[in-house]
Amino acid sequence: MLMLLDLTIRNFAVPPMDVDAAAVAAFERRGKQPLVDLGAYLQGEDNLLDADTVQQQLFPTVHADVFLSHASGDRQQVMQLAVALERLGLTVFVDSCVWGNVYALLQEVDDRFSARGSAPGAYHYHYHRVTRTTASVYMILNAALQRMIDGCELFLYLETDAVRVADYVGDTRYIGSPWVFAELMFARHVARRGRVRPSLEAFKGHAPVQTFDGVARFRTPASSHALEWDVLLRAMADMSNFPPSAYWQDAPVFLDHLYRKLPLSDAEKALLGWR
Repeated sequence: MLMLLDLTIRNFAVPPMDVDAAAVAAFERRGKQPLVDLGAYLQGEDNLLDADTVQQQLFPTVHADVFLSHASGDRQQVMQLAVALERLGLTVFVDSCVWGNVYALLQEVDDRFSARGSAPGAYHYHYHRVTRTTASVYMILNAALQRMIDGCELFLYLETDAVRVADYVGDTRYIGSPWVFAELMFARHVARRGRVRPSLEAFKGHAPVQTFDGVARFRTPASSHALEWDVLLRAMADMSNFPPSAYWQDAPVFLDHLYRKLPLSDAEKALLGWR
């Protein structure tokens, strides 16, 4: 566990990055996880959904350098950024990589525990049972996402119009995604830790997602630091001649290069091991 910095990238994905479609497709294929039959998740005499088993299947034990939080509408650009960061020697976790599996699991859970009658494909459910099962599955996902954030060195929130909703009070920023809101709140309050490098195991990819339906809005939690998208692009270009395996003090060179563009506090510099 080594969550160290959280950073907002403003005006992300304007314009799209120069990453070919084949590289993005390969990135996505590596992240696909096989779905386990619902029966494997049910434990005990009452056949209750076991949270630990679900988390272990949807979130294999990995330690990424960067956690990418984003709106589902920015899928293509986010995948391009993940590929570009991978080429700089980083391991990247894209938050939406498990959503497709979660929705599929939720459908199976509702079919088993909440369906009215036995007609296949009827899709009639008991309302109160569905709300309980949905809340349970979403809590499992939220806990797993928090564990992933806590295990990454850098939490990177990609801010675009796709995740914002209209402002009603002055310049206050709001977002329409409850998932992004939850990730930002956790990243804002999680304890910071110094660099203790675990063994790295890549987990990358993306699964089909569903867009937010506009039910609510949330005041956007502020990150500790913020950079414009073009600043991140220039930082990545600076490192284009470095080999992906370039490390300094047992950390990827690119991260330290990026951090030097931020007004870090003495405490943050100490966590980084800077003298």
